[in-house]
Amino acid sequence: MKECPYGEKCYRKNPIHFGEFSHAHLDAIYEKGNGSGDYEIPAKYSSEMIHTQLKLLEKLFPKAAAKKEEEAHSSSSKPPVTAPIASGSSSSGSLDTKPSGSSSSRPAASQDTSNLAKKQKLNAKNIKDYIPVVIEKGGMAKKLERAAPYNMFLTAITDSKPTHAEPLSITLQEILDESLGEIESTVQINFMVDIGWLLGHYYFAGILDKPLLVLYGDESPELLSIGKFKPQVTAIRVRMPTPFATSHTKMMFLGYTDGSMRVVISTANLYEDDWHNRTQGLWISPKLPALPEDADTGAGESLTGFKQDLMLYLVEYKISQLQPWIARIRKSDFSAINVFFLGSVPGGHRESSVRGHPWGHARLGSLLSKHATPIDDRIPVICQSSSIGSLGANVQAWIQQDFVNSLKKDSTPVGKLRQMPPFKMIYPSFGNVSGSHDGMLGGGCLPYGKNTNDKQPWLKDYLQQWKSSDRYRSRAMPHIKSYTRLNLEDQSVYWFVLTSANLSKAAWGCFNKNSNIQPCLRIANYEVGVLFLPRFVTGEDTFPLGNNRDGVPAFPLPYDVPLTPYAPDDKPFLMDYLQGLY
Repeated sequence: MKECPYGEKCYRKNPIHFGEFSHAHLDAIYEKGNGSGDYEIPAKYSSEMIHTQLKLLEKLFPKAAAKKEEEAHSSSSKPPVTAPIASGSSSSGSLDTKPSGSSSSRPAASQDTSNLAKKQKLNAKNIKDYIPVVIEKGGMAKKLERAAPYNMFLTAITDSKPTHAEPLSITLQEILDESLGEIESTVQINFMVDIGWLLGHYYFAGILDKPLLVLYGDESPELLSIGKFKPQVTAIRVRMPTPFATSHTKMMFLGYTDGSMRVVISTANLYEDDWHNRTQGLWISPKLPALPEDADTGAGESLTGFKQDLMLYLVEYKISQLQPWIARIRKSDFSAINVFFLGSVPGGHRESSVRGHPWGHARLGSLLSKHATPIDDRIPVICQSSSIGSLGANVQAWIQQDFVNSLKKDSTPVGKLRQMPPFKMIYPSFGNVSGSHDGMLGGGCLPYGKNTNDKQPWLKDYLQQWKSSDRYRSRAMPHIKSYTRLNLEDQSVYWFVLTSANLSKAAWGCFNKNSNIQPCLRIANYEVGVLFLPRFVTGEDTFPLGNNRDGVPAFPLPYDVPLTPYAPDDKPFLMDYLQGLY
């Protein structure tokens, strides 16, 4: 059996991965234990993580079962019977790749690869052993219909039972639900992809054999060779022009057998932890039917220009395997989409006479200046993300001069004297994380480091706690990223952005302010989001906040308002606090 390429840093928690790869550090601990949860775990490891992984080994390679099999084999000529790990029966539809070779560090029960294969198949047949929150199939279409006009969801939280039944909670399995359409092919564009975990969901959705194109950003040895084992999967790593740039977009396309398609824009990576106890956001498009063959080339566009902006974004990848999907988008009817596509692509970008600013925070500013209702300058710009970049020596350096300067824009006529609105930043405090469902490990999705934080002490004056009791997610740390302006006095939301982009120059862009040339916005990352503007979503000037207004549903804000500022003794959670845990 192959050794896991991540070694001691393996964060996986799914049984398929542990059936395919051995882990010498886990095997050593497992061998010394009694097989019933009593282990001596070295201090250098996360006790919680290792315990979870050892439980999987107990399930896949039970020592007691191995002993019984050995005794049965020696006392009878009949072949040994493999104890089922979960209810179900073996099937040729197993999603597992065939293990090769063996590892002497594995427990005795793992040496028989045929028994292992049977166990994996049996395990894979029980969806509740694989996916912690299972919603009955067939209901997603009605759930999406009821989510109109916003179509915005938060992921279900494993340890927060109320979210399992919340109308605007969703699981990955529901996105693949047959009630939304019969899937014929898909595209997954994401930063981190655990392909075994993802294919497990495809297996249970009945689409494991359908073509899947994966564009990924983070290094993944498993994806490099996935085509050998799963020929229906094409995996391409997105190459970045600069060393510290990131292909950070989280987006999927679902193609259906009737020729229609759907776009999903998300904040979640495609691996288990991001869909477990972390708050994530998703926007799901309506079903986008195929246009008639003789349709005009400009047909099927939305009032927001979503289709053109999406195609222009995809062209920036310069990946030939995307061409059939760009063609499919061109031939699809996007007129039902009521949000704006908001992207970031690497490079230097200048304003054009046709589109204005094309990407990043400048693009958001262009859209707000055209379409946002006039907003009082006292209304704050509220930012919320799961990481924070290097923002400069003071709040003016980039936050005010670049970022808030774009996000403060509205359709007020040019010439009126304007003030800089207040800036507020929602980011989990140390107390938020330590009290989370996963304890300190809940901060694993918050990669903000001490080195950066020490250079911007001014930021603490603007920080707000993570609180989401109205959505049952105060203890589910936010990997979601969102930006908005809202007025608590009249309970109104002026606009809202859901995006993959954290609060950073790399994600949103930084202007080159050379006075001799037209300002150039430098962006490092690929990012994707959607902008909700009331005039296009509800036909009103603002969204209602908190309660429905004249039949218009309240906007589903992911956190509680009013916001809760950091207390004097609060401090932001820093990734460095986890060093003693990993």
